[in-house]
Amino acid sequence: MSAEYPVVPLNDSILVLTHLQNEFWHPDGQGYDFTRNVLPFPDTKNRILNLVEDCRSKSVPIIFHNETFRPGHPELSLQRGGYVRGSGRVLQLPEKNMAVRGQWGAETLDELTKGAGSMEYTIDNAKVDPFTGSEFEILLRNLGRHVLILAGLATNFGIEMTARSANERDYGVVVLSDCTDRMLGEYSELTLSILLPYYGRVMTSDMLKVEFDGQSQKNI
Repeated sequence: MSAEYPVVPLNDSILVLTHLQNEFWHPDGQGYDFTRNVLPFPDTKNRILNLVEDCRSKSVPIIFHNETFRPGHPELSLQRGGYVRGSGRVLQLPEKNMAVRGQWGAETLDELTKGAGSMEYTIDNAKVDPFTGSEFEILLRNLGRHVLILAGLATNFGIEMTARSANERDYGVVVLSDCTDRMLGEYSELTLSILLPYYGRVMTSDMLKVEFDGQSQKNI
């Protein structure tokens, strides 16, 4: 499925980074080995770091959506006879005591907190979809931005569900294919090439930078 798009609007976009937490991206994090093994490129993290730096330099707001839990993970206690699933339960976050609020692992990746600007915000909730049970949409409305640029974990969970929810609320969606994982292998590839184009534009971070640079030069 293909579609023609104008350039991604620099002044109407916001970068949404989902699950960019120490637990999953730092070598000392409990989930680091899992994340490292499902990334599409050896330098995926560096691509995200470069993306963040470029957005900061162009005054594009950034929201870090961190999936975090209270001690004891009460948010994951309901089982409904095993029919309540979700990535947090499947990946055994309670059993491994992962992503607990107030602990280092739950916090935004250390490398991303350096040089943070005034238009950067963190949303903590216990869902992979930032629209669910959080102030995410309130923040979007007050920032007045309408195109969400998505990167991070996970293509078939945080990324896909955010794209679906954003589309249902009439927000524009951009997914950066080189800045998200392939957790489910070929299925994740198909999600990026077939499913997500129904909800928005799928492109690379290099392509985004070119489009942003072109608009920045016009404003000089």
